[in-house]
Amino acid sequence: MNVGKNRSAARDDIDVLWDDLGVFVRRLRTKRNDHKLTPSQIQALGHLDRQGPLTAKALAKFERVTPQSVAKTVTALEEQGMVTRSSDPSDGRAVLVTMTELGTSTLHEDRTKRTAWLAEVIDAECTEAERDLLLIAGRILRKLGQDASPASASVSVSASEESLMNP
Repeated sequence: MNVGKNRSAARDDIDVLWDDLGVFVRRLRTKRNDHKLTPSQIQALGHLDRQGPLTAKALAKFERVTPQSVAKTVTALEEQGMVTRSSDPSDGRAVLVTMTELGTSTLHEDRTKRTAWLAEVIDAECTEAERDLLLIAGRILRKLGQDASPASASVSVSASEESLMNP
């Protein structure tokens, strides 16, 4: 067996996966509402929607960016009325970022439009088996995108597989 050749083929497959993901993400970005928010701003709103108010430091950690980058994003969102900033009651030195009603409605309208497009294209282009595989792939991609922790590394393979099959 030629291990080097297999590794090379696997790397070629990964290169194709990168390209495939890029094509999909670019197409998905064209399906958003005309709100003029950047992908980083939409992502920040998504974290605030899922987690609730966050300190700027915590938001930067979720976004995996520097505090300076998240500060620019938060400033732009605040200027558009999507978020407010206030002192964190548990740490007066920290800034707490909270989504406004406008931020919540903008995010939800954006998600609704993108979800409708994705559901429509999946129904039109995919078999039921392909749809199921896409949903499983999504869970795998989320798992790969999350930070590994010692606790999650000790999960058994069967439990891990089951969690991918059943959301």
